[in-house]
Amino acid sequence: MFSGLADAHRMMSDHEQIWDFTRIVNPRWRVVAKEILLAMLAPQYEAVLECAHALRAARSPRTCFNFLQRYTEWFNWLTEQGITALEDVTQEMCERYLEHYSWSVPVPGRPRRRLEPYSTVAHVRILKLIAQYEELLSSDSYESGFVPWRGKTATQVVGYKSKGPNLTPPVPDSMLQPLLATCLYLVNEVGPHLADLMDAARTSRADTTASGSVTLARLPALRQVLDLMRASGEPLPAVDDVQLRKRTTLEQEGPLKRLGWEALARTVGARRFGDDARRQMFPELTTLAAEVGFQPPLARQAAAIPRMGDGELIPWTLPLAEGDLLFMVDHAVTACLVVTCALSGMRTSELLEIEAGCRLPAVATPGGGRRFRLASRLIKGQKFGGVPDEWVVIEQVDRAVTLAERLVNRPAGEALFGTIDLAGRLKNLRGWLERTGNRERWGLPVIPRGPLNARMLRRTLSLAIAERPGGLLAAKIALKHISVATTEGYAARPGGSQRLFHAEIEEAEEAHHVQLTVQAFRDVQAGRMPAGPGARGLIEAFHHVDAQLKDAARTDPKILKDDRHLENLLRKQAKTLHVGPANFCWFRDPSKALCLSLAGTPNATKPLVGMCDSARCPQATHHPCHRPVWAGQATAIDVFIGSPRVAKGEKARLAPERDRALRVVAEIDAAQAAPGGGE
Repeated sequence: MFSGLADAHRMMSDHEQIWDFTRIVNPRWRVVAKEILLAMLAPQYEAVLECAHALRAARSPRTCFNFLQRYTEWFNWLTEQGITALEDVTQEMCERYLEHYSWSVPVPGRPRRRLEPYSTVAHVRILKLIAQYEELLSSDSYESGFVPWRGKTATQVVGYKSKGPNLTPPVPDSMLQPLLATCLYLVNEVGPHLADLMDAARTSRADTTASGSVTLARLPALRQVLDLMRASGEPLPAVDDVQLRKRTTLEQEGPLKRLGWEALARTVGARRFGDDARRQMFPELTTLAAEVGFQPPLARQAAAIPRMGDGELIPWTLPLAEGDLLFMVDHAVTACLVVTCALSGMRTSELLEIEAGCRLPAVATPGGGRRFRLASRLIKGQKFGGVPDEWVVIEQVDRAVTLAERLVNRPAGEALFGTIDLAGRLKNLRGWLERTGNRERWGLPVIPRGPLNARMLRRTLSLAIAERPGGLLAAKIALKHISVATTEGYAARPGGSQRLFHAEIEEAEEAHHVQLTVQAFRDVQAGRMPAGPGARGLIEAFHHVDAQLKDAARTDPKILKDDRHLENLLRKQAKTLHVGPANFCWFRDPSKALCLSLAGTPNATKPLVGMCDSARCPQATHHPCHRPVWAGQATAIDVFIGSPRVAKGEKARLAPERDRALRVVAEIDAAQAAPGGGE
């Protein structure tokens, strides 16, 4: 019905564009479904405007297709119950229908489970819509005045709360680190050589496309090639393992079973072997094969790249057959997709809209840097088909997209990545690395098994930015200017997709600050005191909260069963927390902030964490988690002071810095060993 729909975005699959109303058994109810769904598509149509309770915002064809699925289930369920007219529907029937579809589909050997509310809310909505469009329906409708679950919304009926916490789990570090390390190695080290080889293979195929077959007339030229192979000991071209398994005829099972006939034909500018030429050359090729053997024809002299870990130079690939090359290209594109998804925060719908030619010109920035941009479309929350959007990305993402464009070689405007099934693609990538031995040869880590999708990677990036000082992705790889690039992206299109992503980061950052504040409070309760100039003020604030908790325990002990009450008491304190790389800044009074005094901006609303001197600022505290940073700084300075290459004047300047770091370490240790401190 909607095949060839204009502006259809790529999240809408082909089967969603075909609306099959004949699956509804009762012909009268097919008309009901058509009238309601068309009214949802065109809410400004005159007849729809006359419906007092009709929806006034247009729904997308994809949403209406999902509603058609629910209407098919509802109407056919009624037919199974012996109902032939909607006027016979009762509230009791609606409740039985909802209960029936509130459980998972039976699977042999597994118990049925109750579905979450968000999975069942649509079943209630479609029942209520029939009452909402009562004036529009021409073939059948509910009894006059009947509304399923009158007075309640669909979300209230099933108990669905749309603004709950984000339940998408992040990708655990144990999986994220080897995953990114593997994908970045494929993009940065293997990818450029693979793209060059793929370009050469395309050129070779193009040169032989119109050259026909190896005929008897071309055999002299072929024999010259074979003589050169015999003289140099060069092996005959071999086929890939997939083609090898398909060879079942007597001739194919013989001594030339591994021979790549098409690759051999290309050595004389032909596309394939003619039958007569194949039969005549069979004895000669059999003899030559016994002398030189077989080897895949591509990348026999592969360039060297450093192996991950030890840096030993190794060939970037073992010799490849054409089928092996295509497999490697597919897995390299998967690596490009993972890098783009993990380091940009794009949704699945936005990744699908990335097209060949999507890279916009890089913008130069002061200091010699560059900002990279990708063109995509924002789908979620927009009119059907979405709106153009831009993402400012880091260099690694731009490099991954550049490589993907070279590998797939599609015309501008076509989808670059195709499907975004990360779980399936990662499974194939993991299996290919192990099966071919490339993982061990390249020195790559093992990628653990586990769930993975674009939402999890987006959630991981949000948390990684929110939970690290200064918003840096102090992450699993060394990235340049990640905070600057992503922040610029958020500001580039206010209200755009990156601004929504920024809101997710702010929410995660707030939750993380509450978590850190609660932990600091628990440490004080256990006698593990903070150190630093702001320690006394923080301890006093925590003692005040502790007194409130004790009062609450006397009046209502039930509230102490979890940390929710404590989090509420500490939330105001948490809002003042700014996480530094080596301290916590409790920014309560701008006039006391040393960084603002040094910068000459005493009225600023946020501290300048990059200028923080936490050893002197009265609002800074040091905790046990900061000790390794200060101890590491003292150790690093000792190395410079002990080096004969460092000038004496520089050593004299570094000595006070080392003494300050050691003093902070001693203060942290002393606070932990104070009377009442925890062992």
